Amino acid sequence: MPVAAQLLLLERDGRAQPQACAARLAALAAAEGTAAAQRTQALLLQGWLLAGLSDPAGTEAAARQLERAGEAGDPPLAAAAALLVRARLAEQSGDTARAGELIDQASARLPGQAGTLDRLRFTSAQAHIRNAASRLQDAIRLDHQSLKLADELAEPWRQAEARNDLAYSYYQAEQLQPARRLSDEALDLARRSGDAVTLAHVYTVQGIILDALGDKAAERDALHAALDQAQRAGARYEESLYLANLADHYLKGGDYATALRYAQHALPLTRELKNLGGETVALANIGLAQIALRDIESGKRHLRASIDIDERRGSITGVSSTYAEMAQFLERAGDLRGAIEAWQRHRALATQLLARDQQQAILEMQEQFDGERRSRELALLQRDGQIQSEELRALALEQRLWWLAAVSGALVVLLVLLGLLRVRATNQQLARSNAMLKQQSEVDPLTGLANRRHLQEAVRRLGVEGRFSGTVLLADLDHFKRVNDRYGHAAGDAVLAQVAQRLRQMLRDTDLIVRWGGEEFQVVVHALDKDAVQALAQRMLDGIGGTPCLHDERPVPVSVSIGYATFPLEPSLLAVSWERAIGLVDTALYLAKAHGRNRAYGVRMVRADDEQQLEAVGRALETAWLAGEVTLTSLRGPADARAEPQLAEREFA
Repeated sequence: MPVAAQLLLLERDGRAQPQACAARLAALAAAEGTAAAQRTQALLLQGWLLAGLSDPAGTEAAARQLERAGEAGDPPLAAAAALLVRARLAEQSGDTARAGELIDQASARLPGQAGTLDRLRFTSAQAHIRNAASRLQDAIRLDHQSLKLADELAEPWRQAEARNDLAYSYYQAEQLQPARRLSDEALDLARRSGDAVTLAHVYTVQGIILDALGDKAAERDALHAALDQAQRAGARYEESLYLANLADHYLKGGDYATALRYAQHALPLTRELKNLGGETVALANIGLAQIALRDIESGKRHLRASIDIDERRGSITGVSSTYAEMAQFLERAGDLRGAIEAWQRHRALATQLLARDQQQAILEMQEQFDGERRSRELALLQRDGQIQSEELRALALEQRLWWLAAVSGALVVLLVLLGLLRVRATNQQLARSNAMLKQQSEVDPLTGLANRRHLQEAVRRLGVEGRFSGTVLLADLDHFKRVNDRYGHAAGDAVLAQVAQRLRQMLRDTDLIVRWGGEEFQVVVHALDKDAVQALAQRMLDGIGGTPCLHDERPVPVSVSIGYATFPLEPSLLAVSWERAIGLVDTALYLAKAHGRNRAYGVRMVRADDEQQLEAVGRALETAWLAGEVTLTSLRGPADARAEPQLAEREFA
């Protein structure tokens, strides 16, 4: 078989058997009869497959061979190919910023005479990396280019994959109708190709889109079809992934026994493939299903094993997400103590993630400002050069023609003034743009409320030597996922916007209202006594839950759970940090949810002389309340027949 035909065959088969095909490509690249251009193609495909297997050593070895060929100048594609495989490895490792830099460099060095297939590979990789970095507009534009290139090649499996990638980008951008149309086109082409791996990929994305459209039965059929095609192709990595997808599907649908079975099938396969990410998902799904089936201790063991792997990998996001799901399932199973503990750990990790994200945002903003500053400095240098040129010309004219000296001098002065005026106008426009961007970055676009970034700045201004003074109320809409599932995400957005409007109507202009995240809202008020704070919490319960929200003239019933506290804490007037205040209020909110929702719990008094004692009380707030170390105020929402607030207090011993 000719070398070119072998390369095309190994590229297609490598998606199912990456390890074996990478070895065959390495042998093909090392063979004496292989031409330089074909050796470059073999090394490119080998590095691509090894990067997909997260094999840094093998990927780097292939990239170095390509780099050396590029330095020799033969063939021209080699240098760009080295950057391409390194970009794939960075993307697989989760470093999307580095992957974006490398793929942009690779595309810039792609030779102008590159063929359609090479341009398709580079454009498709660039689109995939843009999608991973949530730059969806760029991803959609590049996916359209890939689709055009794939249609030029007229290979059904490549045409199907290109449409599948574009459908997923549209899904990410919440454009579900074009996503569904492209997915149907991809499925038709995949069936014509007869390629099992392509069919598996297309069925998977179709299942994701059908889930977003609310067609659970069709989603299940698509996920099963994806698994069948992966098993038919012998694609072990895809098989482990699709088993996990099915386990997630049955967990969401409440069929915990089936979910457990699929997760247990996935676990040994992920371990065989040394796929740590897949192993964490399988362990977590096993644990959640066991808890739902009331095998709580076994479930906890599997969840802790999943968390241990994520901790070793340094995946704080994965650990936080697992604790959040663990808390929800333990609550449903009746293990409230375990649920509170898991929820507290999730909250602590969420705070770390927020701090990390803020630091990253600051660094990105600083890089942007530095880039703009360098651009301004370069523009000023260029203007200085122009001014100096005019001055030299004026001097030469003065030496030749004395009678033009005055005119030339005036012209130079005029040019200097125009340059300075232009620089001043540019700086003023830049300052206005920066101020507008800062204001926009601190407002939640859906509700019009302040967001977390604005809250951090406000807390910094309100704090006194690191201590917070005021009242904090944390409100969380009850069963909000049911609103999205039953009425649709548009109804969920309408509910969030109307709740925000009701909060603005019942609070003062000086009070700070923040969309804390998802369906959570935070209110910070000042200069209220404890009775006024209790009245405010009751107004929030009644104002939000007393009247259904409306979407398309349909009523959407809502209720809310609230936790609140006033600082410094009575009776010792203990002053605490903002983070400690939020943690205590969050625990009170969780008690409100654990005790039936549609109610508020307020921390009125705490027997604590320092933050260490307060932290110990906060970890077991309900126990401390029952022991008389904490006084809580319990308020009930409008849907409860016992709507009058009742003070649930235990006086100090």
